Amino acid sequence: MAYSPYPIIEADVDDLFLDLDNYRVPTRSPNEAAALKYLFASEDVMGAARLILREGYFDNEVPIVMAVSSGYVVLEGNRRVSALKALRDPSLVPAYENEVRALLRRYQVEAQSLPTAIRVIVVPDRETAAPHIARLHTGLSKRRWSRDQQATFYYSLLDTDTTVDDVKAQYPDVEVVRFIRMAVTRKFLAAVHFNDHSLRTYAAGDDLKMSAFEYAYRHKSLAAAIGIEFDRDGHLLPRTFTPEQIASALPPHQLAAVEYLLNQFRANKLNTRSQEFKKDTDEYNILLTKLESFGQPMAAPTASGGTSPSPTPPPRPGVRSRTGGSPGGPGPGGTSNPARTPRGPNHPNTKTTLDLSGVDYSGAGVNLKTRYIELRAINVVQFPAATAMLLRSVLEGTIKFHFESTASPVTGELSRIFPRVIQDYGNIKALKSSINTISSGNGQTPGSIQWFNVVSHSADAVVLPNDVRTAWQLVNPLIRHLLRPLGQSTP
Repeated sequence: MAYSPYPIIEADVDDLFLDLDNYRVPTRSPNEAAALKYLFASEDVMGAARLILREGYFDNEVPIVMAVSSGYVVLEGNRRVSALKALRDPSLVPAYENEVRALLRRYQVEAQSLPTAIRVIVVPDRETAAPHIARLHTGLSKRRWSRDQQATFYYSLLDTDTTVDDVKAQYPDVEVVRFIRMAVTRKFLAAVHFNDHSLRTYAAGDDLKMSAFEYAYRHKSLAAAIGIEFDRDGHLLPRTFTPEQIASALPPHQLAAVEYLLNQFRANKLNTRSQEFKKDTDEYNILLTKLESFGQPMAAPTASGGTSPSPTPPPRPGVRSRTGGSPGGPGPGGTSNPARTPRGPNHPNTKTTLDLSGVDYSGAGVNLKTRYIELRAINVVQFPAATAMLLRSVLEGTIKFHFESTASPVTGELSRIFPRVIQDYGNIKALKSSINTISSGNGQTPGSIQWFNVVSHSADAVVLPNDVRTAWQLVNPLIRHLLRPLGQSTP
């Protein structure tokens, strides 16, 4: 075919319209707002926007457009154009508006150089562009969207103004609830704190198909064994928590059940044809018994080599034993078992509250001391965002309390007073790493100033219990140092 160059022109960003038949969107979007919402939710447009601000817009890949009466339809380059549109007018993406505005504030200088017009290649029609677009992305013609991608699309349509019933009305021929279940289950699995770290990659990636895994969670008993329960709209229960929060708070026996189930899928021992997913079969009952067994106490070996039931667990503190023994003390005969090995303390991350062991706040002012007491008591699993904001208050208050008796007390918000911490203690070896991370960490680094700002000021921020625990581990050494009397060194 002879070389036939198409014109490259400069077009205003406001005159560029997203392609509502874009191959990235599995079902035709009713309008540009819906297309923007989907692209932001599933195609990491925020990542593209961040790159444009940080490194500048570079047109090494010029968007391919088709002229229409009101401007140009973007046949290729919708992700970049979406990023430019949102950066110029964050209100176009209500669900991400705060995040975009935060990005613009962070790159305030760079934002002044955003282009109002970009170069584009103009083709006469969609058919002309199709083979070139296909070659750019896959070497193949357009393919039908996968069920996982469709699930992401329908889930992305939901927000405070759009319910599942609204989406069902808009797409009456689609099993919307089924796709919502797929999407929330994927979010749930991707946030589980697996002991086998390779499972997280598997759970969040394309190798695990939700169209296959749904055979496991469509049975209520199997779903319950791994900590999943749906409401009528396909959302995870309880609705007061996000799928990520529910996953991060899984008790050990359900975590073990999820790991077992995913390992079976990964080894291809379970698939859509497995008898284990056909109710009332022996295979189904065996699988259910296996998943539920992770929550049962193990049998103890007997002298004869067999097993006997595990001993009854000790009563909770303050609860009297049915056999008459006092809690944690000798039984009815007045003797305790000397051979029994005392149990060590639980791992801090298994507790529902932050572990403030070793933090001596007895010398703090009365109001600051009250905040420490509240921080010790608050349930981080149920109230992760509230715990994070209280932790920020404790950190800020402790810094001010520490310096209030010096010749130059500090005032203002955390970012304004922290340079004093760096100045006085930034070279202490035991604190240097923590102080540097708190000061320079980004909005994704739990415990950093930027992270505390996002948690406190962004309505779209998602805070998970383990994020708060990680933040506490980061600020803990500094807080313990600041609570010491002035002049006392850090060991």
